[in-house]
Amino acid sequence: MKTKGIILILTLLLFSSCIVKSLQPFYTKDSLSFNEKLLGSWTDNKKGEWTVESMKSKIEEEKKEAKALSKEDLIIFETYKEGYFITHLKDDKEAGFIAMPFKIENQYFLDFIPIEIEEEEINSLAAEHLLKTHSVSKLDINSDNELALSWLSEERLNELFNGNKMRLKHEKIGLEETLLLTASSEELYAFLTKYTKADLF
Repeated sequence: MKTKGIILILTLLLFSSCIVKSLQPFYTKDSLSFNEKLLGSWTDNKKGEWTVESMKSKIEEEKKEAKALSKEDLIIFETYKEGYFITHLKDDKEAGFIAMPFKIENQYFLDFIPIEIEEEEINSLAAEHLLKTHSVSKLDINSDNELALSWLSEERLNELFNGNKMRLKHEKIGLEETLLLTASSEELYAFLTKYTKADLF
């Protein structure tokens, strides 16, 4: 597959502890909006390799090979058929994500959830404590067929919370007091709608 362009990671690096995490998705079902321009292979400005496939096509391909989908696969298909399966490879370490595309007015966003992480170097007991949360990035595609992903900033949100300028259900967890949003998807979507043009990404 031909590499189509560059994903520019703006503001924050992927997998940084500064990416805002949420227990619930940032989108609502009626806001989903698939964009074929994202499909293909991409390289980023940190020498990472990305492969973006349609979840619908990927699951239908697996169905042909297996001749039938399991009950679990059918649930996954119905839940994520409007999304992407994204593979990220860097320094010979690979991770897989489901990314659900949604729109607020004319702005695209991606809701990421990890599904496949190489855990060989992680202690098995520590791995049991890992929680697969959602994160969100703003997606822009320019005329040169390049992508720009910018991630919701934990630092900027903390400034709003500490200044009592925003109300959104959240917790501070762990020794590092990492921000974890606990609001519903409807509340998260309403928050993004209100602050789309603010400098939070």
